[in-house]
Amino acid sequence: MSQGRDIYGDYATLPIPESELRSTLNIFMVYMGVLAVIAAIFAGSGLAQMYDLKTAISVSIIGNMLLAIFGGLIAYIGGATKANTYMLLRYPLGRIGAIIGSLIVSALPLIIWFAVETWLFAITVNVIYPGHPLTSIVASSIWGGLLMMTTAYIGYKALSILSYITVPFWYTLIMIGLAAAIDLNGGFDILWRIRPQTIAPLGIGITYVFGLYAAGCVITSDVSRYGIKKWSGSIAWGVHVVLFMTFLLFAGAAMTLLTGAPNVIVAIAQIGLGVGALLLAILGQWTTNDNNLWSAALAWVNITGKLTKRVWVLITGVIGTAIAALWGGLWGMSLDPFIMFGILLGNFIPPVGAVLIADYYIVSKHLIKREYKFIPGSKVSLVNIPGVVSIFIGGFAGWVATTYGYRLPTGIGVADSIILSFILYLILTTIMYKLKIKFEIGEWIISEVGI
Repeated sequence: MSQGRDIYGDYATLPIPESELRSTLNIFMVYMGVLAVIAAIFAGSGLAQMYDLKTAISVSIIGNMLLAIFGGLIAYIGGATKANTYMLLRYPLGRIGAIIGSLIVSALPLIIWFAVETWLFAITVNVIYPGHPLTSIVASSIWGGLLMMTTAYIGYKALSILSYITVPFWYTLIMIGLAAAIDLNGGFDILWRIRPQTIAPLGIGITYVFGLYAAGCVITSDVSRYGIKKWSGSIAWGVHVVLFMTFLLFAGAAMTLLTGAPNVIVAIAQIGLGVGALLLAILGQWTTNDNNLWSAALAWVNITGKLTKRVWVLITGVIGTAIAALWGGLWGMSLDPFIMFGILLGNFIPPVGAVLIADYYIVSKHLIKREYKFIPGSKVSLVNIPGVVSIFIGGFAGWVATTYGYRLPTGIGVADSIILSFILYLILTTIMYKLKIKFEIGEWIISEVGI
């Protein structure tokens, strides 16, 4: 049977063919490009407000190990099936449910985060080089957004090439900035002795670290499907999270404890590397934001079955750039409403991953005995009732815990929503299957183009 025709680009609706597979190192470098973002340094600042440096490191390691497990399980599914996140969701959620899941996971929130990261990029450029027409927030948002759209438009090859170029340079600049901040502010002896006035419970810090990247875990398959080995994405994901995300959180926490702000850019500029600071801002945001746009475009292709991946990159990129320029620049207002909307959706993203893990590793292998197939003629349901119910109940629990501060069993809010969705999906599916109650409604036959 035909493997299908890739009419949308980057195999948005079809499994990756063997000729397009990449090495584990390639997958690792793309993940590293996603992580190379100034926001990760700023995230370390949050830890510094809760802990001394030793405790911040411990919290980071624990949280990132949990992220490595969660994301690694999902990355393996992509590596085994060679399918992206939005294709995979057709089994635990059904074709219509997968549309809902894709809207929650990528299609809407990644446009928001593209706008936020573009806006932060523009502010950073304006701080480093104020007073020039091209470095105003509005202008920087526009040319920065267009710049970040280019690699997403070209596709995965461009994402990986940019990562190979950017990642070593970016991390070198981070280490220079960290070293400068330590040297200019009393050295390591001072750093290890500094403590915030109050120390937060460990559970809060672990929740914070895990929540930083939990949403990213769910879309690891977008990249891991290119892995030449089934486990390429899982290994690449785990190493980059446990080692390098921990380092970035350490860098942000260290600079905040020493100076009161995660000023890696200021530190670099202070030692006479103003161009380096600007490149840090440009490259760091670029390698992350193009991935945001790329995954959002893949989601919209799977949702609509219309237009190519490149057209969706242009559409979503223009929308995100316009939000960044108009809201952050011309109107001079906060992006908090958009961020809050993204956080609201973010409560429902990890449960989607939990349901996918439960369906692939347990339900499909041990209960109903099915394979994940995406070739033309394969059949999926329209709606998987336990899947849709589980993500919304789990997401609602996460939202309540986040909004009102309720403590769920583990004390790690986002982990609790994952566990709840995982268990609920298994219970509902098992009960309905044993009682011979139809839990997958309708039928959708995958076409020649993968929709």
